[in-house]
Amino acid sequence: MSLTARRVRFVCFDADDTLWKNEEFYRAAEQEFGRLMNPYLGPQPAIDRLFQTEMDNLETFGYGAKSFMLSMVQTALEILPPPQAASAVQEVLQIGKRLIRHPVELLPGVKETLEKLAGKYHLSVVTKGDLLDQQRKLQRSGLEPLFNHIEIVSDKTPAAYRALFVQLGAAPQEVLMVGNSLKSDIFPALETGAQAAYLPSPFNWKHEEMEEPENPPYLKITGLPDLLAVLL
Repeated sequence: MSLTARRVRFVCFDADDTLWKNEEFYRAAEQEFGRLMNPYLGPQPAIDRLFQTEMDNLETFGYGAKSFMLSMVQTALEILPPPQAASAVQEVLQIGKRLIRHPVELLPGVKETLEKLAGKYHLSVVTKGDLLDQQRKLQRSGLEPLFNHIEIVSDKTPAAYRALFVQLGAAPQEVLMVGNSLKSDIFPALETGAQAAYLPSPFNWKHEEMEEPENPPYLKITGLPDLLAVLL
């Protein structure tokens, strides 16, 4: 599918793994956690148990690094015998802190693409996760001045997108949503009547995995610079 570019006035971007690298650092943190649990439970079973804990906690803690860290702590306490738990939890907290403090690494061509689109389109960041963590990453990225609007939501649902479009004063068909998650970025936006551009990522959280349709109702791109050929 190609975009109807003449209709687009608003371009909304997911943040993690669309503007900058993210998921690969979570996978590395999971591997660290698995190695820490190895004397008591194999690395992969420990990672699988951590994922189940994350799913159980999602409604309570939401998304983001702090939620991930709390789930690691809970899983460690459930796996480890009490004498080893206290010192291991300290190590788990360090894994989480390293994840939160990791430098922001922009994906190729992101800054240059946004600079060329800025002023020609209304640009927004639409991301989910921990408010402080996402704000911090945006500030560290150096991209914040290029955006007209920042929206950090608890979850990405059609209702959340509709509320955002009302806030922006945008008709859905005037909006292009760009992201790496079919489940969170693409199909909920399409359901509102917006257009979408899908940027696949080599690293995906299992919770976000979704099979691509045979005849996708979105534009598939290999990097943000691909948008320039369509929008300019």
